[in-house]
Amino acid sequence: MRIALALCTLPLSLAAAPALAQSTTLASTRPVAPAAAKLATYPLFVSEQKTTHLVFPSPVTYVDLGSAGLIAAKATGSENIVRVKAAGSGFSETNMTVLTASGKLYSFVVGYQRNPRQLGLDLGAASAGSAKLPVLPLYVSDQKTTHLVFPYPVTYVDLGNSGILAAKATGADNIVRVKAASNRLTETNMTVLTSGGKLYMFVVNYQHDPKVLSLDLSTMTGSTAQAGSGSEAILSNTPIPQGNLDAYSKQALARGGSAASDTKNQLSVRAGSVGYQQETLFFPLHLRNRSNVTYDVDFVKFYIQDKKLVKRTAEQAIELTPTYVYNGNLKKIEAAGKLQQVFVFKKFTIPDQKNLVIEVYEKGGGRNIKLKLSNSDLLRARGFR
Repeated sequence: MRIALALCTLPLSLAAAPALAQSTTLASTRPVAPAAAKLATYPLFVSEQKTTHLVFPSPVTYVDLGSAGLIAAKATGSENIVRVKAAGSGFSETNMTVLTASGKLYSFVVGYQRNPRQLGLDLGAASAGSAKLPVLPLYVSDQKTTHLVFPYPVTYVDLGNSGILAAKATGADNIVRVKAASNRLTETNMTVLTSGGKLYMFVVNYQHDPKVLSLDLSTMTGSTAQAGSGSEAILSNTPIPQGNLDAYSKQALARGGSAASDTKNQLSVRAGSVGYQQETLFFPLHLRNRSNVTYDVDFVKFYIQDKKLVKRTAEQAIELTPTYVYNGNLKKIEAAGKLQQVFVFKKFTIPDQKNLVIEVYEKGGGRNIKLKLSNSDLLRARGFR
């Protein structure tokens, strides 16, 4: 019986040997697949008391949250900023994945921290050291109101928790009024986005008698406000990435040409040739101060107005708000100096009986100047390379 069993098993052993040799030969000649590249993962800590904002270099198309412990959404009015916070106090470590229009995937490992210090992260920063966005301290009271003055209309305000109250000042789109809901306010944060594309971040604490009751953010330089291009936002009605907005703006300024120009009180203003790209209009503005006195730009106003105003008829003017301003943080024109800016708008046209009016206002002075453009100036808009 044992002999029969051995004879039965022998052919099986002999048959298996060639197959094993063949398999070994194939394995040695088959090309080896390259190892998959591991994507970089960013550490992130969030809280239910503060909101963290992530600024991406191009519009966000997809967000996945590893667990229900996180809450995330795009910031209102912006396609490339995601706001994140904890759904409640404490959660197990999880992750978040974000995909942008450029095709890049960003991966985050997210943990809970009641008082996170990193409240803003610029994912388009050139180095890790510049990725953390700067934050300004702010003290508020339930007995006094603090006013924040921004250089452009405010398009988005986020409050870290319900301990603070904030709203635009009536009749002023660029002023936000803030106060504490009660004297029991715990440290939180506030984030503001303006139509100029700049993100302002504040850490907010309670102080019964705050010493600063008004803050002018329009006077802040890049070193004291938001440093680097990463703090510039892509607004929802401007489907062009930040880098391209800057590149097109530089082209518009370099083209020269003139849609309209004027000189008054030794201040010269010229509107360059209008540019057009992806449903977006670019208005280059060249300002030159020919006097020996510094000129401080208060604001530049764009509005559509009737060509002829009939007496006894109320003036009808429709103000336009830019979605982005190239060199928008520059406000001072030195003596015999110049300033070049580009104002970006979602595509529009001007009725034949109306003009587009551009007004430049001097801060604390009267050297204001006005230009008028017609619909034909817009129809001559040129595309970019």
